[in-house]
Amino acid sequence: MRRSCLPLVLMAAVVAGVSAPRALAAGSYQVSACDFAPEAANNSWAWASNDPAQPSHYAEHADCPYRLGGSGGKADQEGGLSTTDALGLSSGATPGTSAGWTFTAPAGTSITGLTYERYIGHQFDGFNDWSPALRADGTIVPGETCLDSVENGETCSVGAPPGEGGEPAVITGLSARELSLGVVCQAPAEDECVTGATQYAVWAAMYGATVTLSDPTPPTLGAPSGVLWGPGEAGGFHKGTESVAVSANDVGGGVASIVLSADGRPVETYTAPCNFTFTQPCPSSTGTQTLTLPTTGLSDGTHTLALVATDAAGNQSTVASEQITVENSSPAPPVGLSATPTQAGGSTFTATWTDPAGQLAPITGALYQVCPASGTGACSAPAQAPAAGPATVTVPGPGSWSIAVWLTNAAGNASPAAAAHTSVVVSPSGPGGSGSGTGTGHSAGTKPTIRVTEVLRGRELVVHVSGPASGRVRVGFTGRLRGRTVGSTAKTVTLKRGRLTVVFKLGPRTAAHALIRVSAKLDHELTVTSTLRRSTSHHSKPKR
Repeated sequence: MRRSCLPLVLMAAVVAGVSAPRALAAGSYQVSACDFAPEAANNSWAWASNDPAQPSHYAEHADCPYRLGGSGGKADQEGGLSTTDALGLSSGATPGTSAGWTFTAPAGTSITGLTYERYIGHQFDGFNDWSPALRADGTIVPGETCLDSVENGETCSVGAPPGEGGEPAVITGLSARELSLGVVCQAPAEDECVTGATQYAVWAAMYGATVTLSDPTPPTLGAPSGVLWGPGEAGGFHKGTESVAVSANDVGGGVASIVLSADGRPVETYTAPCNFTFTQPCPSSTGTQTLTLPTTGLSDGTHTLALVATDAAGNQSTVASEQITVENSSPAPPVGLSATPTQAGGSTFTATWTDPAGQLAPITGALYQVCPASGTGACSAPAQAPAAGPATVTVPGPGSWSIAVWLTNAAGNASPAAAAHTSVVVSPSGPGGSGSGTGTGHSAGTKPTIRVTEVLRGRELVVHVSGPASGRVRVGFTGRLRGRTVGSTAKTVTLKRGRLTVVFKLGPRTAAHALIRVSAKLDHELTVTSTLRRSTSHHSKPKR
């Protein structure tokens, strides 16, 4: 006869309920096996026996996931991870011998709970010599055995076999280094536990298990190293993408991750290869790992870095912290840039400026460059100058030129986009500096190389330009009446043999009443302007 080894009410009290496991406590992790593990793997329970007999009186079976019939052909007794007596042996097992599946907690941890499905029992064991049970550190867990005085023995199952209903057992409140599910021969001395033929049987089978382990010790971080960790190599500042090298170690469940954060925000994470079907799911040491930080994602200024390692149980290491100063920006443009000729008739100028205030990194130098004022043509190579100036600048020769000055700082940052500009003019008769950089009008002592004359014929404004043998001239006019512009246009034409003529069509009001100004500019020269004298055309009426 078979019957349950415990009433249902008592069983519920022993296993602290039959619902799903409680939420995991801090400093704990879980290891699963067989039907409770991904892909039904078993990497945590090992079979062992202390039986000296050859062959052993005990048989080992491993069928994960559970299969009906098991490897030994008995429907439930040998499915999953199971241990049975060896029925083919005529001799009996000696007292004290045992066999079963054992889970051993790694160093630094302890077993606090178990959720599992199991089937244990014995048959035709009139003296109750066989003891199938779950044991913690060698002691039977209360309620997890099938023993009484019934001659035919008994069978106990919880949530098993899979697919036949029932809830797993949930055992809490343990504090053990080892769990074992198996059988022990507890016959009196000089007696034996009967095996043999098909009359006697004992078994302990487990179909799925999840062990909860307590791991109270946090991981430790090694000393960080690398450009990111410590004084900045760019004049004491940090810029661009920099890295830190660090390792972590853990006794217990192993190191799960290392996180690099800036101002409390995670930047990069090293994630260790963890497998929670092993008693130690994560590696005990990460080895040296390199984490990088693009400082361009941070504002210029001071920031706090942190490194934190986390183990399989969620414990975190003591934070490794470092404060750095980031400078990725170039200095602001120089203030009040101007250029004055060093001597009359020369092409050398003295450029002066004032360094801008409020810079994070100290200004350490300046660069200057000369380009054609027109924006076309080659520029000179950048040349160095003192941080606060002045700079002696020589332009290539006659014409209009633009001088650009930009600054460098202690972090090595400099950009022509942050330059200040001023314009200078050199004519065959001597130099001139615009000072304001506007490049309009004539400087004293400068003679234009082109001449402009104009005449109004009805509604046609005829402009004559004379100058060098060749060159491109921008010719235009503007008409203003009562303070408002009533007409304006311009054309670019080419001098041929030193002359050109441009004709503009004017509106009736512009032709009759507007103040008309004509302008012309040859290449890099300053603009030549002329105002129309209507006395030259008072006898002509505008055409309609």
